[in-house]
Amino acid sequence: MKMIVSRSVASSRPSAPVMLVQALAALSLLCGSAFASSEAAVGEVSLLIGSARVVHKNGVTQPLQRGTRIQVGDRIETTPNGHVHIRFVDNASVSVRPDSVLEVQVYKYDASNPQVNEVRLNVEQGMSRSISGRATELDKSRFRLNTPLAAIGVRGTDFLVQTTEAGVRASVADGAIVVGALGANCSAAALGPCSGSQTSVLSAQMGRMMVEVKRGDDVARLVPVAGALLASAAASTEERFAALRAAESAARHGSMLAAELTYNNLNDREAADLLTIAEASVPDVNSKPESKAQLVWGRYSGATLNDSVSLPYAQARVGREYTTGDLAGNFTLWRAKDAAYPDGLLTSTESDVTFRISRAQATFEAGALLEAADVKGGTLTLDFARRTFATVLSLSSTSGGSALLQAGGPVLPNGTFGSSDSVQKVTGAVSLDTKEAGYLFERNAAGGLFKGKTLWGR
Repeated sequence: MKMIVSRSVASSRPSAPVMLVQALAALSLLCGSAFASSEAAVGEVSLLIGSARVVHKNGVTQPLQRGTRIQVGDRIETTPNGHVHIRFVDNASVSVRPDSVLEVQVYKYDASNPQVNEVRLNVEQGMSRSISGRATELDKSRFRLNTPLAAIGVRGTDFLVQTTEAGVRASVADGAIVVGALGANCSAAALGPCSGSQTSVLSAQMGRMMVEVKRGDDVARLVPVAGALLASAAASTEERFAALRAAESAARHGSMLAAELTYNNLNDREAADLLTIAEASVPDVNSKPESKAQLVWGRYSGATLNDSVSLPYAQARVGREYTTGDLAGNFTLWRAKDAAYPDGLLTSTESDVTFRISRAQATFEAGALLEAADVKGGTLTLDFARRTFATVLSLSSTSGGSALLQAGGPVLPNGTFGSSDSVQKVTGAVSLDTKEAGYLFERNAAGGLFKGKTLWGR
């Protein structure tokens, strides 16, 4: 009996080469552990679904599990079924979605000495969500998230970024971000948001909008939210959220999941004053249109309150054709005829064309009240390749307060576009050469209605 046991033990003993391999593997793991403990942790994994790994800056690879410490220089790599949440030392949270790579380049936090705080992350591929922590709250200029094509700075925020071979897209669930295309005026080595004409500001109050930088672009543009970001914004399956809730509850970290769920309520958010958009590019946007303009607003009655933008119908229609107008027939947008476009159809295939506001007029109505309103500024982007438009308009009046109109939708082959919901309405058209655009708008606010018209050029 003893001989049998002895023979069994002997047969299970590894050969010398196998023992050498095992020793080397153990040494490698020991080195990895020594490395992990040689620097202070800046975060830890609070939730893991599926599988993922961390690649330390010395090249040692370690499978992730809940509680794994994260250090500066670590690369988080998720598999197609992997989803990781990281909680950082300043209570910031980052979610790394499946098939994604996030690098923690710098993470310095000192609550008593905020001027030394510095957070720099890099989303090399895939999708990631970031919720700001104390380091960013103390000084927002000390945060930067880079991608291969764009830099993102924050204004106190919860945002989602996706990077692919085609480009970078970012959307906001709370607060605002500044996105700039990397280049001479926007360095990946800098901190905080980039500035200048190559940047765009995106706020949660802009609704279903995102910022996009396509490969080869030198500017970040506001466009309607689409693709994977739209899928993320839409309600996911109850089973997925139930799994996330259970896992996050077990880890006793609820805020990251709560933030993910609030993203689904973007359409229900009321516009507020958090959005910072460019002021109008002319001193007085409520001014008389150029007589030779391709697009002109015509009115069928006398000039209304605060209206210098429209012309009498008989004057506006000369050499032009009708495109669109309000249902009451008070105002119509007239477009110059062009022999180069005999069918009256658009032929442009340009992508993401940005327009600047040139003329605008607005009023605020509530019952018997009628008062002048201001158009502070706005953005308008038309994508003729995809036949879509996206616009944001900042409005204010004494009684109506401040409001944002944010809309997007299809552009028809004849150049007309529009969208309508329970809060706002837009109807407009673009000139046949796509150099000018204009639209009528309505926006519910403060128990009343902002109404007006705009003209845009590029």
